[in-house]
Amino acid sequence: MSESESTGRPVEDVVAAVVDGRDRDPETVREALDPVTDDGVVTREAIEAAVSDTSKIAATAETRAELASIAYDDAVDAATPVDDLAIVMSRLDEYADRLDTVEARAAALTDDLRAPVERLGDLGAVYELATGLRETAATAQAVARTADELSVDLEAFEAWLDSPERRSDEFAEDVDLVDESLAELSDAAAALPAESEAPAVDWADATMRARVLDLLVADLRTELTDLQTWAGREDEPFRTGLDGRVADLEGRVEDLHDVLAEYAEPAWRDRFGDDLAAFDRDLDGFEPPVDWERVRETLAARRERAFETR
Repeated sequence: MSESESTGRPVEDVVAAVVDGRDRDPETVREALDPVTDDGVVTREAIEAAVSDTSKIAATAETRAELASIAYDDAVDAATPVDDLAIVMSRLDEYADRLDTVEARAAALTDDLRAPVERLGDLGAVYELATGLRETAATAQAVARTADELSVDLEAFEAWLDSPERRSDEFAEDVDLVDESLAELSDAAAALPAESEAPAVDWADATMRARVLDLLVADLRTELTDLQTWAGREDEPFRTGLDGRVADLEGRVEDLHDVLAEYAEPAWRDRFGDDLAAFDRDLDGFEPPVDWERVRETLAARRERAFETR
C-alpha cells in the first residue's frame, strides 16, 4: 500500500473534507472512520488491520458456504432412493436455489474486498474505503448466517428422510394449519352479509381466500399420495386418519364455495368478476407441490390491487 494524502492525517481533517458541501452527519462519518484510525489519526497500519479483519469475516462466510454445499451434497445422496417423489425433489430444488444464492453472495465478497486501497489520494477516498469495508463485513455476516440456516435445514431434511414418524408429524401439522384457516374462513363466510359493513369486498376477499384453500388442499392430497407411496416402498405402515382428514378438508372447501356462491349478488360479481378471474389465472401458475409462501404473496398482491381503491 502506498502512502497517500489521506494517511497520517487527523481524523477531523477527513471528517471535515467528507462533510464539506454534503448532507452528511459528522458524527456518523467519524464513527465510520473509527476502524481506520489510531489515536485520532488515519494510519496505514489501521487501514491494513481493517482490511485484514474484514477479510477474515469474509473468509468465515465463504467457509460456511462451503459447509452448506457439503451438507447439500450429503442430502442429495441421502435422498437418491426417493428423489423421484415430488415431495422430495421439490425440497431439494428449494435447497439448491438457496445454496446458489449463498454461493453467489459469498463469491461476490472477494470482489468487494478488491477495494481501491491503493487509490487513497484524497481524503474522501479513505471514507469510501471504510464504509465499503463495513458494508462488506455486514454482508459477510449475513451470508454466514444464511449459510448456517441452510445447513441446519438440510440436516433437518435428512432427519425427515430417515423418519416416517417425522414425515407424518409434519404433514399432520400442515393439515392442522389448513384446517384452522378453513374453519376461520367458513365462519366469516357464514356471517355474510348480515355482519359485514362492506359485504361486496368481504365476499370477494373470502372468494379469493377460498380459491387459495382449494390449491392448498389439492397440495395436501398430492403430498399425502407421495407419502403413502413412500411408505409402501419401505413396507412401513402409514399413519391412519390422515387420508380421512384430507377428505374432510376437500368436502368442507366445496361447502364453502357453495355458501359463497349462494350469498353472491349480481352487483358483487360485476364489481369484482375481473379481479377474481385474474386471480384464478395467477393460481393457474401453481402446481403441487406448492410453494405456500409464494401463494401467500400472490394473494396479498392481488388483494391490494383489487381492494385498494374500492
